[in-house]
Amino acid sequence: MRSLLNALIFLTLALTATARAQAVDSLVNRFDERREQADLDRDEQLKKLSDSYVIALKRLLDRTKSGGNLDAVRPVNDEITAIEDKAATLPPLPDTAPADLKKLRATYDDSRHKILKTHATALTDLAGKLDAALKKLEAELTKTGKIDAAVAAREELAKDQALTDARDLLKLGGSTAKGKPALQLRRYGDNLEVLVYYDRAGKISMDSPVENTRERTGEGKELGDTKAKVLGEFVGAKGYTVDPYVAFDHIFDGKDIAGMIFLGLDHETGFDSEKEKGLKISFTKGEAKYRCGILKGLLPPKASDGTVQITARYFIPKTNRTVDGLVVGPSSGKPLGEVFAAKGKWTRATTSGIAADELTSLFITLKRGDNASVKDTAGEYVVLGALKVEYTGFSAFVQRRFSDDGGAGDGRTEAAEQPASIVNGEILKQ
Repeated sequence: MRSLLNALIFLTLALTATARAQAVDSLVNRFDERREQADLDRDEQLKKLSDSYVIALKRLLDRTKSGGNLDAVRPVNDEITAIEDKAATLPPLPDTAPADLKKLRATYDDSRHKILKTHATALTDLAGKLDAALKKLEAELTKTGKIDAAVAAREELAKDQALTDARDLLKLGGSTAKGKPALQLRRYGDNLEVLVYYDRAGKISMDSPVENTRERTGEGKELGDTKAKVLGEFVGAKGYTVDPYVAFDHIFDGKDIAGMIFLGLDHETGFDSEKEKGLKISFTKGEAKYRCGILKGLLPPKASDGTVQITARYFIPKTNRTVDGLVVGPSSGKPLGEVFAAKGKWTRATTSGIAADELTSLFITLKRGDNASVKDTAGEYVVLGALKVEYTGFSAFVQRRFSDDGGAGDGRTEAAEQPASIVNGEILKQ
């Protein structure tokens, strides 16, 4: 009798577990159905919007043709072609575009953004409800040891790229004015990532618009925003005003030396010189294999070549006979650009160069006159008041590519797996 009772209990638990696993499937199926309907509603609204936009553009084209201005007609015609061909992106309008076209485009962009935002809201709401229901089932299933179905469903939900993009759209305010993105790029240094859109010629160039997005490399944390509007500004291409990355910025007017390590150099903090305070640096007496100050991890490695700009505020006494410069660069005694060598007054100067070295540390040392020994430098020094290190030219790497319809492609969350697309502000030939 007892064995029969145990068998009945086991059968009841098994049936309960099966029923709950089926409940997971039912929840997921209902989510998929509602999601599919939300996608259909979005696509239908986008099609209606495109159709009405083309009608308005053709009316504008007829009016513009009567003016006989080819520069005004061409962008309207190109806009119609792009919409009818279902182009992956609408390129930025040229300066010669008629004002009426710019107004129509702005209205179209705004309407399209509202449609996508409504869809994103619906999608994230559905996902939130499904996740809450799965959590509840997960707790119930845990009691019977049958949690695989709910856990697997929640994990799939967390990895869903469309849902991630929808959340990004709502959080970051993704703009549809630029069309659909081509790439998501990460630049070395601050590891900021941007969506890169096609330029007005339908290609990826330094004129391609860029837009902030959530960083997906590594832990996927929000690292900050870039002020760059086009790719050239983001990576520091020649002819563009770069949005730099400040790797180091410190005023040496107190005891804090910002983690600098000294080898073969003496230093004194809070040193008064000409009514200003700074870090006094001089040569250590006696033999030394290395004579430098080291700030670790400030420069890009050779595999991620970049241009670095260094700004120093310093003081070299006129009385110095042999110590006649402050050298800052990627290796000991090798300056990045020019040696800081003004004498007799506090000076603020900037130099820059390509940090093409395997080492990522920044080295600071003193320049001696030709044939001068350490003994000759007795009593001579340089005072460092402030130092700033900025990246002004970047290497950038592909985090993911997008298909022609805007779908996310081969995302890579590990930096080592991301192929280089730009090296020191120049696009690599594909």
